[in-house]
Amino acid sequence: MPLKKLLGAALLAGLFAALIAAGFHWLFTEPIIDRAIAIEAQSASHVEEPVVGRPMQKLGLFVGFILYGLAWGTLFGVLVYAVAPKLPPGGKSRQGFLLALALGWSVALFPLLKYPANPPGVGEAATIGYRQELFVMMIALSLVGAVAAFVAHGWLRRSRRAMTAAVVVAYPVYLIVVYALFPPNPDPVKLDAEIVRDFRILSFTGQLLFWTALGGAFSWLARARATQI
Repeated sequence: MPLKKLLGAALLAGLFAALIAAGFHWLFTEPIIDRAIAIEAQSASHVEEPVVGRPMQKLGLFVGFILYGLAWGTLFGVLVYAVAPKLPPGGKSRQGFLLALALGWSVALFPLLKYPANPPGVGEAATIGYRQELFVMMIALSLVGAVAAFVAHGWLRRSRRAMTAAVVVAYPVYLIVVYALFPPNPDPVKLDAEIVRDFRILSFTGQLLFWTALGGAFSWLARARATQI
């Protein structure tokens, strides 16, 4: 498929995935945030008016996810164009879907297992920079492991036994080591444990939904556009 059509399919898929994920969070996660804000306001001695009100924040949820989806859609389209010829046989659409899941795992899902998202009221302002550095480093090392596994797969694809040893064993071991070496979340959790748990589960689910929708929509669009060439 030409790069222009492929990028068009990836952008549409990213937009679709963004709307799906934003709708999910609007329905299920935003009520949790409202509860967390209410609890934080009750326990605070002085409540300051937010710079951005909750209605505007909920609108910003959709705007932010649309930008997120378009950005990752573009990067994903370039990635598919670059690596698709090197992937094993099995159909371009299926390869695109699996590549989306692999990318989502590396840049979102795996880092969230170590440093899950927190609702309002959890986390200290003084440690924001430190937490962001840890999260970015986790993403970087996760991507390094995924790329190394892909390269090893390409080198060893002629030997199924060696390929299995490299990908199925070495890659999970690498992730376990990275996970164990990184320090735990530096901030204590003072909010209600149920709210924190529900928020983290919904945040993780939203990312899983986004990357699954991105891969599925891209596979369908790429297959439809390929038939028009």
